[in-house]
Amino acid sequence: MQISTKLFNDQQVRQFGKLNENIQNLQERVASGQNILRASDDPVTAVNLSVAREQRQLLERFERNVQTAQNRLDLGDRTLQETINVLTRITELTTQAGNGSYDAFNREAMLIEIDQLGEVVLGLANTRDAQGQSLFSGFNTAEEAFVKERDGTIAYNGDRGTHTVQISENMTVATSVDGGTAFMRVDTPQGPKGVFEILNEVKNAIKSTTALSPSGSAAARAEVSFELPRKSQDWSFTITGALGGAEIKTSLVEGGLQQVVDDINLKSSSTGVVAELADTGDRLILVDRASGEITMGNIQIEGQNEAVANITSYANFVPIDVTGKRTGTVRKLTDVDQLLGASLNNLRSASDHLSLQQTFMAAQHSSKAQVQMDAIQSRKLVVDRNISKMGDADLAKLVTDLQAQLTNRDAAQQAFAKIGQQSLFDFIR
Repeated sequence: MQISTKLFNDQQVRQFGKLNENIQNLQERVASGQNILRASDDPVTAVNLSVAREQRQLLERFERNVQTAQNRLDLGDRTLQETINVLTRITELTTQAGNGSYDAFNREAMLIEIDQLGEVVLGLANTRDAQGQSLFSGFNTAEEAFVKERDGTIAYNGDRGTHTVQISENMTVATSVDGGTAFMRVDTPQGPKGVFEILNEVKNAIKSTTALSPSGSAAARAEVSFELPRKSQDWSFTITGALGGAEIKTSLVEGGLQQVVDDINLKSSSTGVVAELADTGDRLILVDRASGEITMGNIQIEGQNEAVANITSYANFVPIDVTGKRTGTVRKLTDVDQLLGASLNNLRSASDHLSLQQTFMAAQHSSKAQVQMDAIQSRKLVVDRNISKMGDADLAKLVTDLQAQLTNRDAAQQAFAKIGQQSLFDFIR
């Protein structure tokens, strides 16, 4: 079968085109370092490579979320620690205020410092993160977490939402605690209280500490008068005499003390102390039948669960002799929550509560975020290896193939040129 020169030339041109296309493809793969430039190069591997790259992007997003969570948790931890340090200083000042060697001037200086430290606590509670979001305001991150009202009280301006971020396909981590939990839910013997409420009570307790006593004592006889509201008020207190002590629970009302006399006398067999109304009817006379020491203290008054600025309910306890003459100092007794001791306990409770919030954030940071970060990095290493195995080009092999293709093309071109130089006489010889 004879092949025309034109057909032969067309076939050779097409072959040269294929050779040049292969050479160009090899050059692109060498230049990019990638084994697959188009899905058509290897459809199955291209699909697997795409899935692996999507997995890597997902892991990188989880990694960024972990870093964000760790940054916020670190900031929250430092903020709470600084707050605890401030509360520790306030506790020291409150303890000093109870020392009888300090005068009114010293206590006023302590109150000024406590006021300033309270402002520091407020500033810490309103800390914002690197993005300008309020750290302790829950989901209400654009607003200050705590605001000072016109009456000087501090109100929480956030909500109880807890920020979380996704750090794996099935795991989230909290990035902070809300201010309502951290600063407004301190467990105290009087019930849940806010840190700023406790600080205000501390100042009230310091202001009244010189006028108050935790208890009053007398040898054999004492006189007790009461400052009371007009409506009935429940009191409880401890009376101790020669025989022992007993808790007295009674109702008191201005101008009516017979009930407390009866309630004290009901426990006389346990205390040895008897009570009677004074001739004027506005005071009690306590007498120990064995001439022992009488002590009254541990007072708890209905409705008073905090140290207040203006004390409206209290008892005046004073030792007397058989003639009714005062033989000792008048002791002003009121609810134990008004005393420095209660405020000190509440300050310690506030510090302990903030420490627990620190523990929660530390657990989120180390037990969840850091562990998951390690897992993400391990997974990324495996995925990167798979991507490299499927997508990275074997440069040595590609260069060898490229050289072989170039050699083939050059040889084919030389052969075609040689054949093209022959005439009709070369074929018919």
